[in-house]
Amino acid sequence: MKNVLIDKQVSNLADDEHKELLKNFDKSYVVGVDLKQTSFDENCASFCMDNNCDFLTADAKAYTHFFKINKIKSVEISQFHYDNKAERNIYLMQIII
Repeated sequence: MKNVLIDKQVSNLADDEHKELLKNFDKSYVVGVDLKQTSFDENCASFCMDNNCDFLTADAKAYTHFFKINKIKSVEISQFHYDNKAERNIYLMQIII
């Protein structure tokens, strides 16, 4: 299994009410708690590489900044969850080096 970094705008996924969604991850980290809130997407990618994490975000274009890190060759993106309250998709981004 892997860990997961949860982006600030979807940090509610770390709440107990959503714990079922994260059951396949060993550990979850949250931007604003475990990583500086003002971190850029490439900093999130670097954190994910260092901590064996996937990245959960509502920002479908976050991956474009990941490629500022030369080690990253590919990013696999899938729809992880649809947030009915916010009416938006939450994406799972898996970094491939």
